[in-house]
Amino acid sequence: VIVESPGGPYSRGLLRANYRKTGMSWAAEVGGAELNYDVRVIQVSHPGGLVLRRLDLVAPLLEADAVINLAKLKTHNLTTLTLAVKNLFGLVPGTLKIAYHAKLQQADRFAEGLVDIFTYVKPVLNLVDAIVAMEGDGPSGGDPRQVGAIVAGTDAVAVDVASTALVGFDPLDVPTTRAAMERGLTTGRLADIALVGDGIESLRVADFRKGTAFPIDPGLLSRWMRSLAKGSHAAEGTGRGSAKARGWLRALATGWIWRQLIVVPRAGEGCTGCGYCVKHCPVGAIQVLDGKAHMDTHRCIRCYCCHELCPQEAVELRRPLLGRLLVST
Repeated sequence: VIVESPGGPYSRGLLRANYRKTGMSWAAEVGGAELNYDVRVIQVSHPGGLVLRRLDLVAPLLEADAVINLAKLKTHNLTTLTLAVKNLFGLVPGTLKIAYHAKLQQADRFAEGLVDIFTYVKPVLNLVDAIVAMEGDGPSGGDPRQVGAIVAGTDAVAVDVASTALVGFDPLDVPTTRAAMERGLTTGRLADIALVGDGIESLRVADFRKGTAFPIDPGLLSRWMRSLAKGSHAAEGTGRGSAKARGWLRALATGWIWRQLIVVPRAGEGCTGCGYCVKHCPVGAIQVLDGKAHMDTHRCIRCYCCHELCPQEAVELRRPLLGRLLVST
């Protein structure tokens, strides 16, 4: 059974259109699979969750003998990359994803929620399609990048570590992998994973571009900001320095100055004022004025749902002026 839950209303009509547009209808026909049209929502208890102890999930999950998790390797401006663990967010039905984004606004907390979903679902097989990946500003609107690989394994976190290394990133730069490491689910090191098949060095791509929103990518910062960011990270990670100094660094890293480095959504020339982004903003930060969407950057939580879901692909991601002056690119 092929199960999908795209952004937007979780309805039979939207599923039908999505299956047709993506080619899933063809795949089901030639492969002898069934397409899911059951749009019931179930709520399950997850006592082992850290931030999500109750989950809202698509009904077919409970009727499945096993879950095979198929993700596409692409950048994401909130989670660095979309890989196997992040892909399981698709089991949260349609617009309920908005509520989860509103509840888990910070990237690290959102990552904890994604790991909670993963530890409940426990997929038996995970595949990351990196034949053609996406780099740049994800989750949509990035650029196709030929990689020519498929990463598969029974452990979703191990698959994520290998997939991250495939595009030349540090696996622990991905918040879900970092959260999994803190729970003892992985070391986050490629050397600790048994790899079979083609050697990863023969497949690794160079200069794979990250999105510009992840706030602690040192390569995007000017030299003095890079030093400050590394100092903040080191102080937090090692416990060195006074509590007051660490608190000041933490405040800087999450405060106004740091927010200037994070890109914000903005309606571009292609905006038709349809209001789709207004309906799906988890914090009500968008309104249509004079036939065009306007984003309140003070209320925006940088989940980029508007960027991902815009029917016209008209939502652009731009960094504030101060941020453009501070970054090195």
